[in-house]
Amino acid sequence: MKLALFSDLHANLHAFDTCLAHARDQGASSFAVLGDLVGYGAYPGAVVDRCMALEQQGAIVLR
Repeated sequence: MKLALFSDLHANLHAFDTCLAHARDQGASSFAVLGDLVGYGAYPGAVVDRCMALEQQGAIVLR
Protein backbone atom coordinates (compact mmCIF):
# COMPACT_ATOMS: atom_id res chain seq x y z
CA MET A 1 0.00 0.00 0.00
CA LYS A 2 1.31 3.43 -0.93
CA LEU A 3 0.18 6.50 0.98
CA ALA A 4 0.20 9.91 -0.70
CA LEU A 5 0.50 12.95 1.56
CA PHE A 6 -0.70 16.41 0.57
CA SER A 7 -0.44 19.69 2.45
CA ASP A 8 -0.64 23.43 1.92
CA LEU A 9 -3.09 23.21 -0.98
CA HIS A 10 -4.19 26.84 -0.50
CA ALA A 11 -7.13 26.44 -2.91
CA ASN A 12 -4.89 25.62 -5.89
CA LEU A 13 -7.23 23.13 -7.58
CA HIS A 14 -5.14 22.60 -10.71
CA ALA A 15 -2.01 21.73 -8.76
CA PHE A 16 -3.97 19.46 -6.41
CA ASP A 17 -5.55 17.58 -9.33
CA THR A 18 -2.15 17.18 -10.97
CA CYS A 19 -0.62 15.85 -7.76
CA LEU A 20 -3.53 13.47 -7.20
CA ALA A 21 -3.14 12.10 -10.72
CA HIS A 22 0.60 11.67 -10.24
CA ALA A 23 0.09 9.87 -6.92
CA ARG A 24 -2.41 7.50 -8.49
CA ASP A 25 -0.07 6.88 -11.43
CA GLN A 26 2.62 5.95 -8.91
CA GLY A 27 0.31 3.42 -7.27
CA ALA A 28 -0.96 5.36 -4.27
CA SER A 29 -4.08 3.77 -2.85
CA SER A 30 -4.39 5.81 0.37
CA PHE A 31 -4.38 9.55 0.81
CA ALA A 32 -3.93 12.06 3.62
CA VAL A 33 -4.45 15.81 3.34
CA LEU A 34 -2.57 17.57 6.12
CA GLY A 35 -4.26 20.93 6.30
CA ASP A 36 -4.17 24.41 4.78
CA LEU A 37 -6.85 23.53 2.23
CA VAL A 38 -7.81 27.10 1.43
CA GLY A 39 -6.20 30.48 1.72
CA TYR A 40 -5.28 32.64 -1.19
CA GLY A 41 -5.95 30.42 -4.22
CA ALA A 42 -8.75 30.78 -6.72
CA TYR A 43 -10.78 27.62 -6.03
CA PRO A 44 -11.45 27.17 -2.29
CA GLY A 45 -14.87 25.55 -2.73
CA ALA A 46 -13.68 23.08 -5.32
CA VAL A 47 -10.65 22.07 -3.24
CA VAL A 48 -12.81 21.51 -0.16
CA ASP A 49 -15.28 19.48 -2.24
CA ARG A 50 -12.45 17.36 -3.65
CA CYS A 51 -11.06 16.76 -0.15
CA MET A 52 -14.50 15.84 1.18
CA ALA A 53 -14.91 13.32 -1.63
CA LEU A 54 -11.52 11.81 -0.80
CA GLU A 55 -12.49 11.66 2.87
CA GLN A 56 -15.67 9.76 1.99
CA GLN A 57 -13.43 7.25 0.20
CA GLY A 58 -11.34 6.73 3.33
CA ALA A 59 -8.71 9.49 3.15
CA ILE A 60 -7.54 11.31 6.25
CA VAL A 61 -8.26 15.03 5.94
CA LEU A 62 -7.05 17.51 8.55
CA ARG A 63 -8.75 20.87 8.33
